[in-house]
Amino acid sequence: MGAQDETNFSTFLKKFEKALSLLKSYCDKPKSSFSENISFLLDKSLDHLKKLDSDDVCDLQPVDPTHAALIQSQSVKVFFNDVWKISTIHSIHPSIITFAVNLLLQLTNNEVKFNLMYSESQNIFTKIQQLMATTIVENNEFKKSIMNFFLSLAKFPAGLNWLVTSGALLFIVDSLSDRTIFTRKKAEEIINHVLQLVDDIQRETIFTKLIEPIFKAGNQLQNHQIESDKLQPYFEVLANYITQTLVTNKRDKSAGTLLTLNTEKVLFNIVSTAENEKLLTQSASLLAAIYAKCALENEKEHSSWEIKAVSLIQLLLRRGFLRVSLRMISHSLFAWSQLEISSLFVKQLVRLMIIPILVDTDEVADHFPCYTTVYQFWEDLDDHSTKPISSMLTTMLRSNSELNELTSVSLVALNKSITKLGKDLALKITRSGLFLLGCLKVPEAKRMTLMSFTPQLAINLIKSLCLFIDVYNIRWWETYETICLPIIFTKLVAYNASRNIQVTCAGLKGIKFCIQQSIHPDQVLLLNNSPDSSLNEMASLLHQCTVSVHWEVRDSAMEVVLEMAQLSAIRYPPFQHLLINSHLLEAALSAFNDTESYVRATAIGVVAAATPVPLLWEHLITHSNASVINSCYAVLQQDSEALARRAAAKALTLITQSGHFPSDLDRNVLYRYMSSAALSDLDWEVKLQALDFWRCIIDETLTQQGMLDGAFPEVTFSKEKQKIVRLDTKEIRSRLQTALSELGSCGCLFVLLQLVDDCDAPVREKSIRLLHHLRDVLTKYQALDLHVWQSSHSPQVKTTDFTSQENLAMEHEFVSKNSDLVIDEILSVTDACLVGGILADKDPKLRPDPAPVSSVDAKDFVNKINMMDIEMMLTSTNMSSDLHVIDFDSLLDDLEDCVHTDTSRPRPDCY
Repeated sequence: MGAQDETNFSTFLKKFEKALSLLKSYCDKPKSSFSENISFLLDKSLDHLKKLDSDDVCDLQPVDPTHAALIQSQSVKVFFNDVWKISTIHSIHPSIITFAVNLLLQLTNNEVKFNLMYSESQNIFTKIQQLMATTIVENNEFKKSIMNFFLSLAKFPAGLNWLVTSGALLFIVDSLSDRTIFTRKKAEEIINHVLQLVDDIQRETIFTKLIEPIFKAGNQLQNHQIESDKLQPYFEVLANYITQTLVTNKRDKSAGTLLTLNTEKVLFNIVSTAENEKLLTQSASLLAAIYAKCALENEKEHSSWEIKAVSLIQLLLRRGFLRVSLRMISHSLFAWSQLEISSLFVKQLVRLMIIPILVDTDEVADHFPCYTTVYQFWEDLDDHSTKPISSMLTTMLRSNSELNELTSVSLVALNKSITKLGKDLALKITRSGLFLLGCLKVPEAKRMTLMSFTPQLAINLIKSLCLFIDVYNIRWWETYETICLPIIFTKLVAYNASRNIQVTCAGLKGIKFCIQQSIHPDQVLLLNNSPDSSLNEMASLLHQCTVSVHWEVRDSAMEVVLEMAQLSAIRYPPFQHLLINSHLLEAALSAFNDTESYVRATAIGVVAAATPVPLLWEHLITHSNASVINSCYAVLQQDSEALARRAAAKALTLITQSGHFPSDLDRNVLYRYMSSAALSDLDWEVKLQALDFWRCIIDETLTQQGMLDGAFPEVTFSKEKQKIVRLDTKEIRSRLQTALSELGSCGCLFVLLQLVDDCDAPVREKSIRLLHHLRDVLTKYQALDLHVWQSSHSPQVKTTDFTSQENLAMEHEFVSKNSDLVIDEILSVTDACLVGGILADKDPKLRPDPAPVSSVDAKDFVNKINMMDIEMMLTSTNMSSDLHVIDFDSLLDDLEDCVHTDTSRPRPDCY
């Protein structure tokens, strides 16, 4: 039971103190051995306290009674003092000292609790400081817990102040060189958080500690990878803080502080002499960020810092480090783009990033009328300081066999700074990228014939172009070249379809993007009258890709077909004829039997998207070898992958909503399959999709009875009486009874009542919410009173195709066997018999057809939901079972069993 559920929390405190006493007694036995379960059990004992913490509780609110009592408890104080004291004398089990730190974290994780704990037990924090000097800090479990404790303290002022004054912050900085990745990353996280909150004097202290190893490397330069790896966390913390202050426009004096600490001189020395590319990149990037921050702190002298940034680029290029230069320009672009005072310099940096993209693209100048204009625009941005860099960069890139790989560096840099560049620059960048993409579709182009051609360039270029078009909402009338984009993507895919899977898939995603938002109207509106349309060529290519030997290509192609099917109903009707004439719908039906579940699921999605479109649905049912609906049934019942079964359940739902199940016989089969999916499928997401189907059935049934938008109108037209009738209270109740009777006969109510006890919380919650919805409707029209039901005329209800005996048998199947008997049956069979049975059966076992649905009487249903406390059921469903220990006494017994000196192994309960 949780602590908050105790009628008297003192009972919980006594149990918790007993656990602490038990652990303390173990600390005095250094030779004791422990079960591996102890860590789990100790974590469970803290779950009671975690349940009391809520994210929406303000730090200024009083401490809850349980936490306050524990903080003031003498047993807790003794436990902490003894554990810290004993751990300095001899080694104790890591799980116990880790538990002690985690308990302290739980008792100090906000301002109020920390102040109370500090006033009650200041000596505990003193001993934490002393522990930092012992060998216990070498234990990985302890380091993980103590770093989490420090991170918790850093999130409120009092805790942060203790970290600074106690010296723990210096320990955290030293942890940046720890051998474990977790400790280094956690130390980075803490320092990044702390630097944003401390004052200038405290920040200078941290900076001094951070740059010590960098100074040492600068004075005793060792050009090997190990050195740069050791320094990486220090560079990352400094660069992260400077970058964050630029992004948030924080005008502190951090850059000035770093300059007074002689940081510029040390970094410049590394850039001037180091040979290790990683160390060079780290130093140059940090120095570039500092220059930009200096310009922010002193805007009047921003031009001098721009000159320094340009000089740094020139230095790296003269030393021959082309890749490092591009990365340094990339970091400079991101840093300077945060400043509003340096728009021209930002354009010049973009100009430098564009050079790798435009090198050797003059081959396509004849195909793009504005090529010369765009090229001249970039050249005009150069001034006397950046023109030498542009010339040097162009020369070095043209003679570099790694040109395509280096171009990817530029693309990543432009993507990083995309939101700060403005639409005018974005248009120019997009055009320049399209020039390069035009080269990549020509096999004999220079960029394609480089010895080190990397497919990653094409992938990055496609992503960048789609990103810029999307972020800046670039349309075909704003840049002529985007009209060619679908054609270029089509040719790129056609060339790489049999050569490179990744490029082919990227090209197909590009085609999908164009169809979504960047296609010229003429390419669609003239589709019927233009047999030579580029989209016809694209559709033919898609059909070829749907039968590729690579499943990734098949899936990507099918996703494009899915997009076309969806848009054909709402935006581009000509796509309907394109899908039919290109036989893409038949390809989707064939993919129902694909060997890859992702392809099967996407193909089923195509059919689902086609159901609301009369032309496409008519084509599907008249030109398919097998019934579309039966194919969906087969997937839903027999497919081994939940992904495909979910898609089939969704498709059947859409087919139902589209009105493609006119006859009662078809409906009865549908209800059987969807009941089986909701009740028997092993995947909870399939169950949720099946519940979506039943939600649609509920809405449909209520609508048939005259409900509109969740309410009954005053009058409606009656099909039975062929006249307009007034919907008074009695008539509405009668219609609700009819609706419930129909829902009960089709199996809907049985499914909902069964799933309130499902093993998966999301399924339970959804079924309870549907019951809640039905109860609200009945409550609104006073239809929950059984006396009203008994006095009303019972309506005639359609019957389903099963007998009462079948119904009883079906209900009997849902009565679970005794769990002990099931386990005994499994254990009684030898492994050899199990394997022998599998090997002897050469034919795969198919799941049997679903049994008939089980009906529920409408009155019985109303009686059941009257007895349900639905609000409480929803509350309990939202509670995580992982944070629950049902019996604390049992947990204490298991803790006691975890220490043992003989050879017998304890068997703690399963939680």
